Amino acid sequence: MFTPVWHSIFIALLSTAIAFLVMLPLSYYFAKRNSKWQLPIETLILLPLVLPPTVVGLLLLSLFGKNNGFGAFLFDTFHFSFIFSLAGAIIATTIIILPIMYQGLKAAFLSIDHELVWAAETLSATSGQIFRKVILPNCWQPILAGILLSFCRAMGEFGATLMVAGYIEGKTDTIASSIYFMVQQGDMRTAFYLGLFNLLIGVAALFIIHVLTVRQSQLMRGM
Repeated sequence: MFTPVWHSIFIALLSTAIAFLVMLPLSYYFAKRNSKWQLPIETLILLPLVLPPTVVGLLLLSLFGKNNGFGAFLFDTFHFSFIFSLAGAIIATTIIILPIMYQGLKAAFLSIDHELVWAAETLSATSGQIFRKVILPNCWQPILAGILLSFCRAMGEFGATLMVAGYIEGKTDTIASSIYFMVQQGDMRTAFYLGLFNLLIGVAALFIIHVLTVRQSQLMRGM
């Protein structure tokens, strides 16, 4: 029963970290300025938010399948495939949580009082100094809230992950996929315990997000 739990935590941690590293510069850039590329790029990022996860999984299968496109190149060249592997589950989960991470980070950067940035610029602070010493200290709470929300979504990902990684017991099983197959097999007790574990993580994360949101609101009212 513990293998799906560790798989889910591992996948959620890595996919959240990847999504954060990829979306941090993009969200910061588009929060600061308008660009002709903003609409198409944001549309591409936000698509998984409006598509069924199974459709996202189907697109990833088309891209990474052993007989298709990039997946065929990887398999023929390196004898490696993302299909039916934890690596495939991480990619699928990352794609699914990109919209949540992007929206959370962008909202955090937009909440910054621009007068603080202008004041730093008048003191000849560099862009890096402004980001590290002005922006991050004033919006780390909503950033952390966005990260936690993305992590929780990653923990519960099912459709795209199942399409790409499948359900191989001891290899690619996650909490969500294990619950589904345990119910199919009539093992309601194990399914219940797995669901309870995921529920506790979600409740804890939502409580932390609530505390962070309240503190950020108090900080904004005090400024």
